[in-house]
Amino acid sequence: METDAPVLIVGAGPIGLSAAILLSQHGVGAIVIDRKTGFSTHPRARFMDSCSLELFRQFGIADKVEATGLGPVWTKTVNCFTTFSEAAIAKVPSPEFHSVPRDITPQVPVMTCQDLLEPILYQRALDSDLIDVRLGTELISLTQDEQGCLATVATAGRTESIAASYAIGADGTRSRVREAMGTGMEGELRDTSYRDVLFHADMSDWLDAKGNQGALLWVAHPMGVGMFQPLDGKSRFRAQISGLDPDRDYSDQWFADWIRAAVGTEELDIDILTRLTWRVSARTANSFRNGRFLLAGDAAHIFTPTGGMGMNTAFAGVRNLAWKLAWVIKGFAPETLLDTYEQEWKPQAIWRESVALQNHDYIVDVYRAYLSGGDTDAAIEKFRQYTDYPGVIFGYELDSTLCEKDPAPEPEVVNPVMQYLPVVRSGRRAPHTWVDEGRRESVIDWFRTDYTVIVTNEGKLQEWQGKIAAEPCGQPCQVKLLTQTAGTPYEQESVVIVRPDGIVARHQKTG
Repeated sequence: METDAPVLIVGAGPIGLSAAILLSQHGVGAIVIDRKTGFSTHPRARFMDSCSLELFRQFGIADKVEATGLGPVWTKTVNCFTTFSEAAIAKVPSPEFHSVPRDITPQVPVMTCQDLLEPILYQRALDSDLIDVRLGTELISLTQDEQGCLATVATAGRTESIAASYAIGADGTRSRVREAMGTGMEGELRDTSYRDVLFHADMSDWLDAKGNQGALLWVAHPMGVGMFQPLDGKSRFRAQISGLDPDRDYSDQWFADWIRAAVGTEELDIDILTRLTWRVSARTANSFRNGRFLLAGDAAHIFTPTGGMGMNTAFAGVRNLAWKLAWVIKGFAPETLLDTYEQEWKPQAIWRESVALQNHDYIVDVYRAYLSGGDTDAAIEKFRQYTDYPGVIFGYELDSTLCEKDPAPEPEVVNPVMQYLPVVRSGRRAPHTWVDEGRRESVIDWFRTDYTVIVTNEGKLQEWQGKIAAEPCGQPCQVKLLTQTAGTPYEQESVVIVRPDGIVARHQKTG
């Protein structure tokens, strides 16, 4: 089949655009289609963790994304109230949301919004000659055979075909690509739903003036339970309101009254902008791949947005997928390499989904304990997981034939969600350390399109460079010298082989 592009990506949201950018960095072109004609004005996903910012660092857009976020005054804690007019029930430190430097990553997390992120990724995609983004283009049908994929699409009433070698479904919870694959979803879909309300209001007298700023602001008042998200640190907010009738069409006036009740005043001007509805769920596609069809993002796994794990898991997952797909297309690896995407990433998605569900239940338990006179301190202690989960973001371990089994036992931790020990270990993220005195370049910056051999002395650098020159493996490979290992997770007299997605494939002592 003569193709229009190596890869067709359905969905021009953050994950589809990121997939295209990653492929372009490998020299692989993509056509990205989306039936929408513009980007959402609703904030949708809001939090970008440090690993996602490391990806944006690779794209060259990390500074632009940081500039859209809330500052550290707002991201230091997550706060629980009855109303904003009363003293806080709890102010829980939120180290995973806090936009300040940490030793474990070169990037700070950013509390921003999807509607601010999408235009940045879109412009980055447009800057590449290898990416063709077609908004207002709807997928009508998608088929595959041994030669490739064939999509029928409609643009402004005109139907045409697009041929590609592979197709990625990054088209959300109602994925047409997943439908074409013939695979369903499994997991938990609860009856609990939330109304997601975007509005403008000046609440500085109740938040800024009282030192009540927080990344998330939970409330429980006579009209119900919900949570506020400050979006710009000024007047743009989102309220997520639980316990409402999913079949009832609530008016803007009703929502305005609910917001005033949560603040604890009738004297508040409110401008309701947009509304959405979502349900508490944790669902995963039965399969992430069927032949030449692959799934990413919400098409592959659906999260309850408690802790902000959904999009961040999707960014990490598409990074796992993109280099493998690029290597298959460029002939560096057999097609079976694509099987390791599901083998490695589906267990991670399921684990993270379960943690997000726990987070939802833990905040419910805080208010249940408070309102019933129970042990609020114990409930709050469990709730800390909602805001402090480096083990999930940095400490996960992949299991496939691409990572040599590590002979050492896993590091012992009491809580694998809340604890992260930076170690060099097969299947894990290669730990960050700065490689220059000016703290401008991290080892993280080495992992992009090649396998990277990290050596710790000059002699081994020349030895490995000679090996690669004498016995080329037909796959992109580079050698990097880490001159300073003292005080880092990297050992002197060692060799660490790292995949393009930053995962350690193998390591060994050489002394």
